[in-house]
Amino acid sequence: MPIQNTFPALPPDVLNPRDIGVGEHNLQPDDPDYTWHLLAEGDSWFTIAAIPSSNLLYGLRLARWTLILNLAYPGDTIRHMSELSDHKDLVRFLAQQNFCSRFDALLLSGGGNDLIDAAAELIHVAPSPGVNPQDPVAYIDETRLGKLLSNIQDGYKRIVELRDAVGGLSQGAPAFLHTYDYVTPRNAPGRFLGTVAIKGPWLWPIFKNSALGVSLQQRIADRLIDRLAEALLALDSDRGAPGKKLPAFHVVDTRHTLLPANPSDVGTSNDWLNEIHPNMAGYNKIAARLSDAVNARLMGV
Repeated sequence: MPIQNTFPALPPDVLNPRDIGVGEHNLQPDDPDYTWHLLAEGDSWFTIAAIPSSNLLYGLRLARWTLILNLAYPGDTIRHMSELSDHKDLVRFLAQQNFCSRFDALLLSGGGNDLIDAAAELIHVAPSPGVNPQDPVAYIDETRLGKLLSNIQDGYKRIVELRDAVGGLSQGAPAFLHTYDYVTPRNAPGRFLGTVAIKGPWLWPIFKNSALGVSLQQRIADRLIDRLAEALLALDSDRGAPGKKLPAFHVVDTRHTLLPANPSDVGTSNDWLNEIHPNMAGYNKIAARLSDAVNARLMGV
């Protein structure tokens, strides 16, 4: 339920590991001047997606003064985040004895890059035999997709197990995860200063020389986003799937939040900066949904 009219709407301060103890304020992750301390881990939706741009964390409006320690890295995948032997910061700040801090909640953003990175293997532009060629399922390798989604779910399970590890100070702290909104296949790469293309586009090259119409391309992309959202929602503590639910794990379904991009636009379009990243207005819309969930849970509403 929306609570932004009940409690203050305070922007958080975001701290990166490299800035701990540096500068005039000498901030630490558990600085007592803040009421809430959150740990964020994720992909480019939690980091700068392009320059100039924003990210989802800066759009949050929370009910208490909040410090967020942000471990997110652009382009990261949940597979990499959850490979704890390679992710020393996550282990150190969340569970390492005599070093970790106590966090009131975790903010997570991941799975989208896993899906996008695998898109060229998941999508084929000729329909499967015996399947209606107007059905987007005809163009998706469901076997590979199912395996990918299972791996994503396993990655979140490992992160939750780390949160609840013996000796950690954040055992049982609620974790919040967003789903992704519907991307539009289009020739819109990430750009530096709005001019030089630095990465992408991601889906558009798969379709550009095919005979598939724009509408069918969109429905294929939508199918992938829906399948990812369903896999993430299955982990939700309250309404997830039997055998998949994770403890103190809350998935905020943010589909249908953003205005879709125009497939012919090559730059910012409606709520999208490029093919797979929202612009500031888009991030703020999703951040409002996430803020409501965090405020309601931490305030006991």
